[in-house]
Amino acid sequence: MVGSPDPEFSLIDEQLLHAGYAFDLYATTWSDSTGEVFERDIVRHRGAVAVVPLDDDREHVFLVRQFRTPLDRWLLELPAGLRDKDGESEIETAHRELEEEVGCVAQTLEHLVTLVTAVGFADESISIYLATDLSWTERQADGVEEESMTVETVALEDLAEMIATGHITDAKTVAGLLLLQQRLAS
Repeated sequence: MVGSPDPEFSLIDEQLLHAGYAFDLYATTWSDSTGEVFERDIVRHRGAVAVVPLDDDREHVFLVRQFRTPLDRWLLELPAGLRDKDGESEIETAHRELEEEVGCVAQTLEHLVTLVTAVGFADESISIYLATDLSWTERQADGVEEESMTVETVALEDLAEMIATGHITDAKTVAGLLLLQQRLAS
């Protein structure tokens, strides 16, 4: 074994460097159980949800193609969004994002997993839900990226190849789709 088993770490100080709509950035100072002091930048995130909308035929999912400014490119991904409405539960956020981005309402939302996304510098978690028994309504696009996004129907049998060849690279999407395939196979 390398290192000490479960040493104690203590937060000494944190300073807010940036407060934004999606996250806050802090400069933090810590000490370990030996008294060694070290600094880390931490992104404190409001959290997010993603939804795996499964068609009633159980052979297709609905994904969104959205422009992602940090990568300067379009990605095919699960509908998802921030937990940015005060008092809104995760389930309510999942319902809202599904209607905003895909234009449907799920009769059933089932929690698949909650993931932490970038543990080296952020506390973001994203809960992924399986949406079934879908009924269609109007998309309620919120913001310039959502207004430009498209909804695509993707066959489950194509997912493994799309992931392997880099057509789907978004981590929450890969995780959600693999969990869906595992669920359907059992």
